[in-house]
Amino acid sequence: MIKNTIYPLLTGFFTVAFKGDLKFPKVENIPSFIFLIITDSGEPVLVDTGFDLNHIPAPDSIGKREPHQEIPALLKKFDLTPSDIKKVVQTHLHWDHAAGLKYFPHADIYIQAAEFEGLFHLLRYEETSFCPEHWFHLRDKFILINGDYEIMPGITLLRTGGHTSGHQALKIQCGEKTAILLGDSPFTYEWLWTLVPESLWEIYKTGRGRNFFWQEEKLSEIKSWFEKAEIIHGRDHDDYSVEDIKRMGEIHIFSHDPSLINTKSI
Repeated sequence: MIKNTIYPLLTGFFTVAFKGDLKFPKVENIPSFIFLIITDSGEPVLVDTGFDLNHIPAPDSIGKREPHQEIPALLKKFDLTPSDIKKVVQTHLHWDHAAGLKYFPHADIYIQAAEFEGLFHLLRYEETSFCPEHWFHLRDKFILINGDYEIMPGITLLRTGGHTSGHQALKIQCGEKTAILLGDSPFTYEWLWTLVPESLWEIYKTGRGRNFFWQEEKLSEIKSWFEKAEIIHGRDHDDYSVEDIKRMGEIHIFSHDPSLINTKSI
């Protein structure tokens, strides 16, 4: 029986805010977790890498992080350093999940190929949800997967789609039970951006938000790289619903679940 252990690691909190008369819902004090898996054989695997305090989209957003919530400090509690992590899985590449990849330049980084395909068909202004400066310089370390794929005994990537084109969850064997790391599978938030009037987007793009928009040549650079990239083909399928994913395991873990603050291990 394979017994992997999952440790939720809190990297801080963020608030995404548009002040004023906008009917924009509160996205306030959201806990941001990454997950350390210690495999049955003792190998550490990291899932997601958190957010950058200096890169939170929307004009009135803020983040909070204590020194002990920095990634190197979190790993030190397990007698690990970032260089000990040889495998990183990104559920997706949104700004709040991929900013800490800078700590892992020598790790293999598992991402669904569809995550990049989706970048070529983003909704207007959706580029602000992604920050290529967080991850594109590490493209030589990307391991692109198409579909469901077991990366090691008891750890399988599940391409879900939905939240992003290439969003993936993980199915993890934890002894007698199977845990599903859902990532952000339960929801999408593209509709939120439709609540911001076009006129305010233009003010934001030319003012405080200019750094959240991509340089004109960035998309072409990503596309040129992707067209030549090697892709590992797993089990292909249509996107899973949240119900489909939950049926695959007894334990369901959402990346921003506040109850994880008091959870030491799974």
